Amino acid sequence: MIELRGTRVVLRTLEREDCRALWAAYEPEEPVPTEPLNPGLSVEGAERWFEEMQAKQGKEQLYLGIWHDDELVGDVQLAEIDWRHRTATVGASIARREQRGQGYGSDATRVMIRYAFAELDLYRLSAATHEANVGAQKALIRCGFALEGRQREAIHAAGRRWDRLLYGLLRDEATETT
Repeated sequence: MIELRGTRVVLRTLEREDCRALWAAYEPEEPVPTEPLNPGLSVEGAERWFEEMQAKQGKEQLYLGIWHDDELVGDVQLAEIDWRHRTATVGASIARREQRGQGYGSDATRVMIRYAFAELDLYRLSAATHEANVGAQKALIRCGFALEGRQREAIHAAGRRWDRLLYGLLRDEATETT
């Protein structure tokens, strides 16, 4: 079982019951959801999420839970790992609105950046976020990511079209911020 430590959070392997807890706890951002919605949030959805995660774990992704003071607050992942080109995407989510903006996602992202570059020998990380998710944009910039592009009107949410913002970070850029 993996355990990685940050300044404010600890990252650990997610077990089935952890996925159920996160699935049940997730509160969409308002007034504009910035993550895909899972209508009904059934236990079966959490089960499928866990099974899909396990099938890809260590091969094309690394998915970990974010704990603060022994409380599971969210998840963070390296996804779409391309071992040949040594690239991946990074993303983090904090389940409850009241726990967002506390620095947990930024700390977890910094830990994953260090792990990706130092332990997995990756060269480049990418991230994408919804234009309305200002918190994620600020967190990515704090973690050293640079805005690289914009996919115009690529997301449909809350009855309208939104841009997807694309960020990137190279290994030699990360040493200053992580």
